[in-house]
Amino acid sequence: MSTLPLIQESEADEQVKKVYAEIKQRYGGFLPDIYKAFANDPAYLESINRHMATVLEPRRIDARTKEIIALVVGVMNQCDFCIHAHAMTLQKVYDLDDEAIAEILGTTALWSEINRFNIGARLKWPQE
Repeated sequence: MSTLPLIQESEADEQVKKVYAEIKQRYGGFLPDIYKAFANDPAYLESINRHMATVLEPRRIDARTKEIIALVVGVMNQCDFCIHAHAMTLQKVYDLDDEAIAEILGTTALWSEINRFNIGARLKWPQE
């Protein structure tokens, strides 16, 4: 159960409906629940929508790579919603199969393990 109510389009004020329309355009007509939670603070919804549009715009890094990064960050932050959303996007939009998702998760686990070892060993770069 959500901590905040999800603001449905039918309940939204005009400012929120306008932002919802922009979000739906980006997601091919779909409005993820995360934005319905953000809408409890319309100024935040508008701000995060602008920021996401800017960051997600493919520039030097392609959209698929950014989606992989989003999955990894979701895993690292233990965000169930994010893990499911980004794994689903990678499968449906970018044709990654279960083996590819498992490879991403395995790579994430490896570097997380190595990072934890390095933190515990207090290793520094450059090497002394």
